Amino acid sequence: MKKLLLLPILLIIALITLSFQDKTIPFYIGTQDKGANSSITLCELNLATGQITQLDTFNNCVGPGYLALSPNKKNLYAVSGDHKISAFSIGADKKLTYINSQPSEGLNPCHVSVHPSGKMAFAANYTGGSFTTYTLQPDGKVNAPVYTEQFTGTGPNVKRQEKAHAHFATASPDGKFVYVTDLGSDKIMNYVADTKAGKLTPNPAQPFFSGKPGSGPRHLIIHPSGKSLFLLNELEATLTSCTIDKNGVITALNTYPTIPADFTGANTSSAIHLHPNGKFVYVSNRGHNSISAFKIKENGELEMVDQQIKSIATPRDFNVDPTGKLMIVANQSADNLVVYDVDPVTGKLTFKHESIGVKLPICITFL
Repeated sequence: MKKLLLLPILLIIALITLSFQDKTIPFYIGTQDKGANSSITLCELNLATGQITQLDTFNNCVGPGYLALSPNKKNLYAVSGDHKISAFSIGADKKLTYINSQPSEGLNPCHVSVHPSGKMAFAANYTGGSFTTYTLQPDGKVNAPVYTEQFTGTGPNVKRQEKAHAHFATASPDGKFVYVTDLGSDKIMNYVADTKAGKLTPNPAQPFFSGKPGSGPRHLIIHPSGKSLFLLNELEATLTSCTIDKNGVITALNTYPTIPADFTGANTSSAIHLHPNGKFVYVSNRGHNSISAFKIKENGELEMVDQQIKSIATPRDFNVDPTGKLMIVANQSADNLVVYDVDPVTGKLTFKHESIGVKLPICITFL
């Protein structure tokens, strides 16, 4: 009798294991390549083996760099080397169909994001030092810009902070506020979003947050709770933990180094991502060529728990898959992808293997 009962159990386990082994997650890669054949690359990640397979490429825009998904995952947006934001529809086969483009209203857009409502998109123009807002149609089409702001200001780093450099824009999880980093003036601009009217206004409670002079705020990530914000400072190679109150006001808690104190080479921090379980923050460094892992404490402060350098070469971007099992690192200078295992309990990383070659990969976006 026991053997008869055991057989169905073993069969169920085998089916679950087989199902997991076959499960893949699609993702898209943006590139810094601005040549005639520059493309968004569609790949899939096997969750059991970490194997990456390239499925297709789409070269509808020049130098599609940073990418962003709509909340319903039916559209993908890209900023491009010809100073535009482009919209694509995502088919059942995950392939992209070009919809339209709009000017970024500034030189060299380096980041794009979509409002949680799916009704607005934001672009940060690095060289132009400006920030642009768009409304989106139900099919994902990008309307003409509805708001553009030219930032001004400088910082103590005369080579990198000679003028404003907008680098990143994102909305809070509840969609009430929009935050834009200006690496040039060491600020996070703070706005109140009105999706019905399709406009932004400076947050009267805090028009901007001022970071440490010379730190160079680059990217930030907001915890799903909406109460914590983590700011990556490119020039200083630090990570600042912050709180956000009900009025969208940012308050700094503490700042942590992202590289060893004895590292003497040139370094700039590049990307920041949150683990899907909301317990860990990861950042990448170019120069030191590393990924650092930080545990999020109950009070919102951080503790570094790991740092990895194996096979990492100018990690412009990386990302953790939606299951929290694997991390893909995009090596800009090595033209390839690297896969790490992620421990969801400790947050630590274990090198798995080097994977496929991709020219100048600078953005990893999971579907």
